[in-house]
Amino acid sequence: MAKVISGESKEVDDDSENWIKQTLSKILKDYKPENIFNADETALFFQCLPQKTLTFKKEKCFGGKQSKARLTVMLSANMTEHQKLKPLVMGRTINSRCFKGANSLEVDYDFNKQSWMTSEIC
Repeated sequence: MAKVISGESKEVDDDSENWIKQTLSKILKDYKPENIFNADETALFFQCLPQKTLTFKKEKCFGGKQSKARLTVMLSANMTEHQKLKPLVMGRTINSRCFKGANSLEVDYDFNKQSWMTSEIC
C-alpha cells in the first residue's frame, strides 16, 4: 500500500479546550445561531501535476517541478447552514486571464501580490 505523507501532527493544548468551554460560550450566548458564521480558507493549486501515475513495465516516467500558482478560496456559512456566503476567491492580478470574457461570477474576487487572505480583505 502506498501512502502520501503530508501535514504535521501536534497534540491539542489543554488550554484551548478550556477557552472553548468557558470564554467562547460566554461570547456566543448573546447571538442567535443564524447570526454565527464560520469561515475557512483553502489553497487551490490549479496548475499542479499529479503526484502518482500508472505506467507499463520498463516504461520510464519523468516528473516535473510543481507549479506554485494558486488561488486562495474562503468559504463561509452560518451555524444553522441556511445561509452560505458567496465564496471569496483571491488571485494575484486585478484582471485574471482565466476570467476573461466572463459576464458574471458566482464568487467574489479580490487580489493581492501573493494571493493571500489579509485582514483588510476579509
